[in-house]
Amino acid sequence: MTLDKILPQIKKRVCLAEKTYFQLGGPARYFLETNNVKELIEAVKTAKHLKIPALVLGGGSNVAVADRGWSGLVVKFHRQKPRAKTCQLVGREFICEASAPLAYLVRQSIRRHLAGLEKLAGIPGCVSGALVGNAGAYGVAISDHLAWVEIFDGQKIRRVDRTACHFGYRDSIFKHRPWVVLRAGFILPKGDQKILLAEARKIIKIRAGKYPVDLKCPGSFFKNIPVQKLTKKVLAQIDQAKIIEGKLPVAFLLESVGAKGERVGDMAVSDFHANFILNLGRGKFSDLKKLVAKLKVKVKKKFGIVLAEEVRYIG
Repeated sequence: MTLDKILPQIKKRVCLAEKTYFQLGGPARYFLETNNVKELIEAVKTAKHLKIPALVLGGGSNVAVADRGWSGLVVKFHRQKPRAKTCQLVGREFICEASAPLAYLVRQSIRRHLAGLEKLAGIPGCVSGALVGNAGAYGVAISDHLAWVEIFDGQKIRRVDRTACHFGYRDSIFKHRPWVVLRAGFILPKGDQKILLAEARKIIKIRAGKYPVDLKCPGSFFKNIPVQKLTKKVLAQIDQAKIIEGKLPVAFLLESVGAKGERVGDMAVSDFHANFILNLGRGKFSDLKKLVAKLKVKVKKKFGIVLAEEVRYIG
């Protein structure tokens, strides 16, 4: 019996380009969109029983899907309209469903006079994706005030404490294990609501001024580079003023090698931010990979640095 016969809510041959910010890639053999944890787990378990590969997406903001799509099941686990229980303060812990938009988590923390997440304002996607990629901005990462993450590990639901998550720069254990992130608990210090709100609004305004809205783009494509990973030879070539919060912005390297405006098919480096790759309309994953390879060669040739993608490839 096929997966869609066992679980009638599952659809077939759904185009993943329509489900991601990049608007790139082919169809999923099976597709389910849900904000229900039980439905999510049932679908993943059933797929595993049938030996069908399963992939869980959040908001779809930091992924690039292959032209061939995904040969198994894709579950898009997100809650477009959060409810009262989506984020709750339970004792000292601020608990949020992973399917919630990251923007909602930030707003609700400020509403409760809790500090620590306000600098994440304006980052797209869901809490789940933010945790998987350890999203951050302006010197703050989502893991900074995290206490635990609730996951489904393929067998059961359990909690993983912060230290076991192995958070790194735009990295976590969730990028390397087939676990599904369900909820997260934070311990946030008290703050002045007016100051927190002003900070969040300021950051959103800065972001809005840097690039247009509604781009077919996953955000920054490559990871910035921690200074400790740079050789003395490379550091000698770089204006120290370009180093921000202990990291060298990849946009500087890309701009230095003339990346702005580089294009393969309908995939192009933006002319306003060298670490933004845009789908200009009919972009293909194959063209993206060619463009990325070209950019990597240019940076490696001039600086001896091998760029690493922040965006995850699917398929």
